Amino acid sequence: MRHERARHDFSIVTDALKQYQRKTGKQTLALGGWEVEDAHIRPPAWLLRQLASIRHRPLGYSYPHDFAVAKARAAETLGWNVTLGGERLHAAQVAVLQNSTQGLLLALAALRARGVTRVVVAAPSYYAAIDACQHLGLETDIVPARDFITGALDIERIAAALRIGTGAALLLTNPAYSLGVEHSWDHLRALLDALPAALPVLLDETRLGLSWTSEAPWYAADFPPNVLVLRSPSKIFLVNGLKTSFLYGPAPVIRDVERLHEALLGSVAGHAEAVALAYLETWHAWITELERDHNGPLRRWRHALVSRFTAHLDAIRPRLEACGYTLSPIDSGPYVLAGAMHSAAPDLDCARVAHDAGVLLMDGRYFFHESPGWSGFRLNLCGDPAHTRAALARVFPAASPVSASGRVRG
Repeated sequence: MRHERARHDFSIVTDALKQYQRKTGKQTLALGGWEVEDAHIRPPAWLLRQLASIRHRPLGYSYPHDFAVAKARAAETLGWNVTLGGERLHAAQVAVLQNSTQGLLLALAALRARGVTRVVVAAPSYYAAIDACQHLGLETDIVPARDFITGALDIERIAAALRIGTGAALLLTNPAYSLGVEHSWDHLRALLDALPAALPVLLDETRLGLSWTSEAPWYAADFPPNVLVLRSPSKIFLVNGLKTSFLYGPAPVIRDVERLHEALLGSVAGHAEAVALAYLETWHAWITELERDHNGPLRRWRHALVSRFTAHLDAIRPRLEACGYTLSPIDSGPYVLAGAMHSAAPDLDCARVAHDAGVLLMDGRYFFHESPGWSGFRLNLCGDPAHTRAALARVFPAASPVSASGRVRG
């Protein structure tokens, strides 16, 4: 599937929500948004104390390539259970960035400067990464997942697409974007082993870290030396204000990323390194609890969060299944996909649902997850439970049972 331009302008949906509220006077609701509405879902207290103690410097500024302390600390922390080309990470292989969208843009720009002309995207994917490719003049080929519900990678098709011509790179999101399914290291290694040698790979792992089954913030891995990995603790710890992200990979590419940052984005706030260090200290505390087998505040926070997500999922599952929807086998993060065969449930248009029901719904087209036989939408398990139930009642006012054939994976 070749992507020529963004096909889904989400401002149409947000404008329809505003019109609904003005027309009806009723509150708009969200099923697939990005906000944390549940009062029981909070960032870890440890991190909030760290961030609150940072002295703001409105007159100060800095550049990420000068963050020697944060880069060294990031290499040490991110290198827990992880190697690159068989060797431990070092500071020159890590860039400290303000957010994940910047990280994607700069990584893609650095790859473009090094000769990449085409990006093969393993869908589903974050829309901003595809938009960044478009604005950078990079051709994009989107390879759908092998299975709509699980998001399983189609390794053969991905490898074949990357062997066409020259100047190709791979962009892969893990966990599978908005499905809540995490690709295991064994699955990723099988993909990486199938690719042409030294082919650039950008692994977007900005939402990796809230596994439902593992207490570790990430999996053990030995990445090939041609892989770039983007991770974003601010997303994992549910902080929307003071953000930070880390990109690690080959030192020459990281050096290009930092040069591009200074040239294209300029300086950052004077306290940006302190913010990055606060996140790294929180990650480090989590790792220390695991190494000492201590049930400390970070492990308890993760357990409480996953328990809350599970409770939300259990509460909404019956209504969705009665409407013909199958839920993805979520094992990571706060998002789950509700998918249905076209013959079992009506196609839900985001703009129409926003206009008629005042509900924010994000269908699979938003994250380039499409199938000839299936369609679906994202559910945000951070939503207020009462609001989620009310939103489902608006979108599905009459839930009627369907045959079991409507819930078979495709």
